[in-house]
Amino acid sequence: MQSYRSLHPNHVHQLTVSVSKHYWITGEGILKYRHKKMEVALDKVESSKRNHLIHYIIRDHCSRVLYSEVASSKSNIDLQQFLFRAWSQKEGFAFCGIPELLTIPNTVQKAFPKIKEKVSQLGIKYLKVTSGFQAGVRDVKTLEEYMKFYAELPFTENHATLNETFNYVSTMQARTGKQSKLEMWQNNINTVSVPSESWLRIA
Repeated sequence: MQSYRSLHPNHVHQLTVSVSKHYWITGEGILKYRHKKMEVALDKVESSKRNHLIHYIIRDHCSRVLYSEVASSKSNIDLQQFLFRAWSQKEGFAFCGIPELLTIPNTVQKAFPKIKEKVSQLGIKYLKVTSGFQAGVRDVKTLEEYMKFYAELPFTENHATLNETFNYVSTMQARTGKQSKLEMWQNNINTVSVPSESWLRIA
């Protein structure tokens, strides 16, 4: 199997869109945890009777910085809009910029068949997922460690706070042990290119 490594921040980003195996939202809008795993395919989640939680994650492979949002399957967010926010400049969170290469799992391509074409319009090249770039499962597990503090609370009222809490993961120590993941990204990034709003209007 061919192996890859990222050369610098924003060289390779990893996209994950994943249905939570443990969290869902009740009809009253309360975030619930279920110990028994719920196995629901991403491309089938909209037809499920249960309102599942969905993770949207962009991960910079070099620094391991994460940008993440969550949504319910009954009020799903547009994947292109999510990528636009992930790669745009944000108040209070330095991470931004279009990558040179993007990994897109087969499950995401199946659920969002136009996404490869959309990102290619930004000059991003598709990188076939290999064992060295499959990080989505452990990223979701890490993020859900923080979700336990919001279980049994109204999801909509805490939605923005949840997304902000996930940024905390990037302030953790990088694998070098001398700086945080976000500091590693900031200290090693060169030029940054962000998407224009016109990208969102391209059919």
